[in-house]
Amino acid sequence: MNRICGVLTILALTTAPALAHHASRHSSHHASRHAEASQGFTANASFYGGGPRRYEPNSHTANGELFNMWDLTAAHRTLPMGTRLRLTYAGRSVVVRINDRGPAVWTGRSLDVSRGAATQLGLIERGTGQVRVQVIGKS
Repeated sequence: MNRICGVLTILALTTAPALAHHASRHSSHHASRHAEASQGFTANASFYGGGPRRYEPNSHTANGELFNMWDLTAAHRTLPMGTRLRLTYAGRSVVVRINDRGPAVWTGRSLDVSRGAATQLGLIERGTGQVRVQVIGKS
Protein backbone atom coordinates (compact mmCIF):
# COMPACT_ATOMS: atom_id res chain seq x y z
CA MET A 1 0.00 0.00 0.00
CA ASN A 2 2.82 2.40 0.88
CA ARG A 3 4.48 1.70 -2.48
CA ILE A 4 1.31 2.66 -4.34
CA CYS A 5 0.97 5.89 -2.35
CA GLY A 6 4.63 6.71 -3.00
CA VAL A 7 4.27 6.08 -6.74
CA LEU A 8 1.13 8.20 -6.93
CA THR A 9 2.81 11.03 -5.02
CA ILE A 10 5.82 11.00 -7.34
CA LEU A 11 3.55 10.87 -10.38
CA ALA A 12 1.50 13.83 -9.12
CA LEU A 13 4.60 15.90 -8.37
CA THR A 14 6.16 15.26 -11.78
CA THR A 15 3.07 15.86 -13.92
CA ALA A 16 1.59 18.90 -12.14
CA PRO A 17 4.11 21.42 -13.57
CA ALA A 18 3.59 20.07 -17.09
CA LEU A 19 -0.18 20.30 -16.77
CA ALA A 20 0.03 23.83 -15.37
CA HIS A 21 2.26 24.87 -18.27
CA HIS A 22 -0.16 23.35 -20.79
CA ALA A 23 -3.14 25.11 -19.20
CA SER A 24 -1.46 28.52 -19.12
CA ARG A 25 -0.24 28.14 -22.69
CA HIS A 26 -3.73 27.14 -23.84
CA SER A 27 -5.48 30.02 -22.08
CA SER A 28 -3.05 32.62 -23.43
CA HIS A 29 -3.41 31.18 -26.93
CA HIS A 30 -7.20 31.24 -26.55
CA ALA A 31 -7.17 34.87 -25.38
CA SER A 32 -4.85 35.99 -28.18
CA ARG A 33 -7.02 34.23 -30.75
CA HIS A 34 -10.11 36.17 -29.60
CA ALA A 35 -8.19 39.47 -29.55
CA GLU A 36 -7.04 38.71 -33.10
CA ALA A 37 -10.61 37.93 -34.18
CA SER A 38 -11.93 41.25 -32.89
CA GLN A 39 -9.28 43.17 -34.84
CA GLY A 40 -9.55 41.09 -38.01
CA PHE A 41 -7.35 38.39 -39.47
CA THR A 42 -6.50 36.59 -42.68
CA ALA A 43 -7.86 33.10 -43.26
CA ASN A 44 -7.12 30.43 -45.81
CA ALA A 45 -10.65 29.79 -47.07
CA SER A 46 -12.41 27.33 -49.33
CA PHE A 47 -16.04 26.84 -50.26
CA TYR A 48 -18.46 24.00 -49.79
CA GLY A 49 -21.76 23.22 -51.42
CA GLY A 50 -22.48 20.72 -54.08
CA GLY A 51 -21.06 17.24 -53.99
CA PRO A 52 -22.88 14.61 -51.93
CA ARG A 53 -24.19 17.13 -49.41
CA ARG A 54 -26.06 19.00 -52.15
CA TYR A 55 -28.36 16.06 -52.77
CA GLU A 56 -29.07 15.04 -49.19
CA PRO A 57 -32.65 16.12 -48.47
CA ASN A 58 -32.16 16.60 -44.73
CA SER A 59 -28.55 17.76 -44.41
CA HIS A 60 -28.22 20.02 -41.39
CA THR A 61 -25.44 22.34 -40.27
CA ALA A 62 -23.85 22.18 -36.82
CA ASN A 63 -26.35 24.68 -35.41
CA GLY A 64 -29.27 22.55 -36.60
CA GLU A 65 -30.54 24.54 -39.56
CA LEU A 66 -31.05 22.99 -42.99
CA PHE A 67 -27.98 23.45 -45.20
CA ASN A 68 -28.51 25.78 -48.17
CA MET A 69 -25.45 26.23 -50.34
CA TRP A 70 -26.74 29.59 -51.64
CA ASP A 71 -27.13 31.21 -48.19
CA LEU A 72 -24.35 33.58 -47.14
CA THR A 73 -22.96 31.33 -44.41
CA ALA A 74 -19.63 29.91 -43.30
CA ALA A 75 -18.06 27.21 -41.15
CA HIS A 76 -15.33 27.89 -38.59
CA ARG A 77 -13.90 25.60 -35.90
CA THR A 78 -14.06 27.99 -32.91
CA LEU A 79 -16.02 31.20 -33.61
CA PRO A 80 -19.44 31.21 -31.90
CA MET A 81 -22.49 30.26 -33.93
CA GLY A 82 -24.24 33.34 -35.27
CA THR A 83 -21.06 35.41 -35.52
CA ARG A 84 -21.19 37.72 -38.53
CA LEU A 85 -18.02 38.20 -40.57
CA ARG A 86 -17.13 40.59 -43.37
CA LEU A 87 -14.96 38.69 -45.84
CA THR A 88 -12.87 40.45 -48.48
CA TYR A 89 -11.18 38.71 -51.39
CA ALA A 90 -9.82 40.20 -54.62
CA GLY A 91 -11.54 43.54 -54.01
CA ARG A 92 -14.96 41.96 -53.35
CA SER A 93 -16.67 41.82 -49.99
CA VAL A 94 -19.55 39.84 -48.47
CA VAL A 95 -21.05 39.41 -44.99
CA VAL A 96 -21.55 35.82 -43.83
CA ARG A 97 -22.91 34.19 -40.69
CA ILE A 98 -21.21 31.27 -38.90
CA ASN A 99 -23.67 28.36 -38.81
CA ASP A 100 -21.42 25.30 -39.11
CA ARG A 101 -18.18 23.78 -37.83
CA GLY A 102 -15.20 23.06 -40.01
CA PRO A 103 -13.08 22.79 -42.02
CA ALA A 104 -11.12 19.75 -40.89
CA VAL A 105 -7.75 20.65 -39.36
CA TRP A 106 -5.82 18.46 -41.79
CA THR A 107 -6.97 20.60 -44.77
CA GLY A 108 -4.81 23.55 -43.72
CA ARG A 109 -7.77 25.91 -44.06
CA SER A 110 -9.53 27.77 -41.27
CA LEU A 111 -12.75 28.88 -42.97
CA ASP A 112 -15.28 27.26 -45.31
CA VAL A 113 -17.77 29.55 -47.00
CA SER A 114 -20.98 28.54 -48.72
CA ARG A 115 -21.14 28.35 -52.48
CA GLY A 116 -23.28 31.52 -52.51
CA ALA A 117 -20.66 33.49 -50.57
CA ALA A 118 -17.83 32.07 -52.68
CA THR A 119 -19.66 33.13 -55.84
CA GLN A 120 -20.03 36.71 -54.60
CA LEU A 121 -16.38 36.81 -53.55
CA GLY A 122 -15.09 35.37 -56.83
CA LEU A 123 -13.55 32.41 -54.99
CA ILE A 124 -15.28 29.79 -57.16
CA GLU A 125 -12.67 29.76 -59.92
CA ARG A 126 -9.67 29.03 -57.68
CA GLY A 127 -11.51 27.06 -55.01
CA THR A 128 -9.35 28.41 -52.17
CA GLY A 129 -7.76 31.72 -51.29
CA GLN A 130 -6.59 34.08 -48.56
CA VAL A 131 -9.53 36.18 -47.38
CA ARG A 132 -9.46 39.14 -45.03
CA VAL A 133 -11.86 38.52 -42.14
CA GLN A 134 -13.42 41.14 -39.87
CA VAL A 135 -15.75 40.11 -37.07
CA ILE A 136 -18.71 42.52 -37.15
CA GLY A 137 -20.90 41.05 -34.42
CA LYS A 138 -23.54 38.47 -33.67
CA SER A 139 -26.80 38.04 -35.55
